Amino acid sequence: MLLTCLRHAALAVSGALFLTCQDGALADPAAADRTASVSSEAASAFAGMTLNAAQLRIAALRAVQLGHFELAAELGGLLLRADPEDAYGHFVIAQAELRGGDTEQARRAARQALRYAETDVQKHEAARVIAAAYARDERYFLSQIWMRRALMVAPSEALEARAGREFQALRGASRLRLSANLGIAPSSNVNGGASEEISTVDGLPVVGILSPSAQALAGTEAQGELALSYAIQRDARSETRLRGFSSVRRIWLTPEAQDKAPDVDNGDFGSSALEFGVQHRRRLGDTGPVLGASATLGRAWQGGERAYDYRRAAFSLIQPVGTRSALIAGVSWQGQSDADTEFNDVQTRGAQLGLSHDFGAPGKVTLMLMGGEAESDNGQIARTTRGAQLAYTPAEALGPVELDLSLSAYKSHYPDYSVLLPVPGGREDKTFRADVDVAFTKLDYAGFMPVLNISGARSDSNVSRFETETLSFSLGFKSRF
Repeated sequence: MLLTCLRHAALAVSGALFLTCQDGALADPAAADRTASVSSEAASAFAGMTLNAAQLRIAALRAVQLGHFELAAELGGLLLRADPEDAYGHFVIAQAELRGGDTEQARRAARQALRYAETDVQKHEAARVIAAAYARDERYFLSQIWMRRALMVAPSEALEARAGREFQALRGASRLRLSANLGIAPSSNVNGGASEEISTVDGLPVVGILSPSAQALAGTEAQGELALSYAIQRDARSETRLRGFSSVRRIWLTPEAQDKAPDVDNGDFGSSALEFGVQHRRRLGDTGPVLGASATLGRAWQGGERAYDYRRAAFSLIQPVGTRSALIAGVSWQGQSDADTEFNDVQTRGAQLGLSHDFGAPGKVTLMLMGGEAESDNGQIARTTRGAQLAYTPAEALGPVELDLSLSAYKSHYPDYSVLLPVPGGREDKTFRADVDVAFTKLDYAGFMPVLNISGARSDSNVSRFETETLSFSLGFKSRF
């Protein structure tokens, strides 16, 4: 509670600050959060005293702790009379204004504290006050930005961990969520081209020469993703979000690849997509399953030209099994309308079923089984796909890095595929893929850490055009929290 005092301060020759209090009465004697004895004690603590700068700092902090915010702000003001660039004086005022409920003044004072701060501790705490002031106004998006700023200058692992927990709490409270991913990767096969120049089909006396653009071309691939969502409804057990998503992929061929395929341009392999939709999640009971549903509309571009529009619906289920396991299931449908001809329209249905188990110290393992079917008048597109993926995440970091590993295998069958003539038994592809994500936890900045993805894939097919090998290394960033 606030003390109502007449205070007079002057800077003596010795450098000491003088503070006198002529009236120690509480502004609100009936307030329940402070007793008269505490008020009297706080008032008498400063009456007639001569305080040097160090003692005044202690007194100001104590006033904040006791809830005497007006007094604390005035003590901070005395520090600023002696030195307008005193970061501690600005910080005390910021704390007092924040706890007193004036968030705008708290942010203004905290920015001054940050401006004049000389140590990482001062910068860290000032940024946290700004984040807290925005959070009190329920402006959680700006609050997260300032908490990131606090993470940039966290002076110790303990304070970094505390700021990380606070950031997670702010993100959970925020209705607005924004996430971005960016990765750059050199690759031996940026266009998904064939490994060999000769084109053969098992069971057919057809031999051809693939064009350079249909063969594997080396280069650098950059991918970026941006996701934005806003909760229009949420409570303890459910949440509904409007969401938007965009992705961009760009390719730069090596000089050797450009010499090999002079008729193609980097832009020919670029792609992008933009989609909007709604997503709903609901938990049934305290420990029951989590149900999810989503509906999406989107458009995709290839080589700078509109390729197709799509609409998608998906349903998911996560069912806890005991305390360490969860059953995962989902179904989806997508309708794809080609930009040029209805002949290439596709209707795709998919399903997945999996089990995730946390083994404790060894880590977490997830096994997923997947299947899908694409229907189209174009026999080159119609197919069925079956696959499995095994993912493993160690429980503990291995020194300065965290690892995520996954292995996957897929089999796709195109029953009506043809190469001049129908392929006997249809085209059949088998794809094997391995991914390793290496996150460098000690190199994080503002809560973001670099992640190296090492990916290798091989596809075998009875149509040699689709026999491919790819090895890529991608560097990106992700949030630690």
